[in-house]
Amino acid sequence: MKKNTTIYDIANEAKVSPATVSRVLTGNESVKPETKRRVLAVIEKYNFRPNSLARSLLYKKSKTIGIILPDINHPFFSTLVQKMEATALALGYTTFLCNSMNNSENESTYLQTLIDKRVDGILFLGGRINEVKSNKSYVEEMNKIKEQVPVVFVNGSMDNVDAHVVRTDESDGIHKAIDLLYNFNHKKIAFIGGIKRISSTQIKLEAFYNALDKHQLDINMDWIMDGGFDIESGEELAKSLLSLEERPTAIICVNDFVAIGVIRILNKFGIRVPEDVSVVGFDDSYLAQYFPPGITSVTQNYDLLGEKAVKVLVEIINGENPGKEWIIPTKLIVRDSCQVLNIQNMY
Repeated sequence: MKKNTTIYDIANEAKVSPATVSRVLTGNESVKPETKRRVLAVIEKYNFRPNSLARSLLYKKSKTIGIILPDINHPFFSTLVQKMEATALALGYTTFLCNSMNNSENESTYLQTLIDKRVDGILFLGGRINEVKSNKSYVEEMNKIKEQVPVVFVNGSMDNVDAHVVRTDESDGIHKAIDLLYNFNHKKIAFIGGIKRISSTQIKLEAFYNALDKHQLDINMDWIMDGGFDIESGEELAKSLLSLEERPTAIICVNDFVAIGVIRILNKFGIRVPEDVSVVGFDDSYLAQYFPPGITSVTQNYDLLGEKAVKVLVEIINGENPGKEWIIPTKLIVRDSCQVLNIQNMY
């Protein structure tokens, strides 16, 4: 078996100390030009490249970033992570991807594992940073982690944790959806899906109230229902809406999964989308584009969100001082699940 070349082999052949080789590798200008040329010639001869542990010791950096997320199967997270990985690679970093499977204990395990792996920084998505009320023990844990490595929260925050945050303007996204429906003559608008203890639900719901108030539209509490983020939740909530004596003419859903569930049930009961009811999703996942009739949805601006999150983290790693909070604009993608209200088609 061929023996791997080590820093000691380079030093021996170049007739210098291992410390001198280290200084050459790290770009230390104290090395004499002739000595540097001799060392670099030997390095090139053997195509020498320090292993990851040696590089982290030499450069005081591992050039790795940890990404913790709750569900890799969810289109929002999988799409976002692809952009994060691409941006990290372009900046010379590789990533450790940690799927916590919506389990806070797994998050804790991954946090410590990433510290043990000597990552240069951590991007944290979902999970504990999306809780309206932060768990005290997790706050303490996160603050201890932040003492060891930079952490950037993506689309979330924690009480009493002074972390950098990169997030999309979900509130403005809801306002844009309401503006569209209002311009389409809808005055009876529902908001369904989500879980009240999750901050993204609260942000969207508060924006929903404010947007209705802006347009002087009545708020019917019977049309505001939480219950989950999946297709099945959308189906159950749609059934609940249909059981009401007075029904909305437009439905804003907490995400695209819920919107799909809603449309499935409306179709099942012979209610047409958008002729009878307009439906709006959120996230603009690939599902929104391909699920009939094509779901109008608020895009989370994945490319900019993922790119900015990585760049902010790298700036912190490099000792720079980026802004504490970065807000990424959203955009409403209008498809065929919404149209101008036709009073004659009221179901």
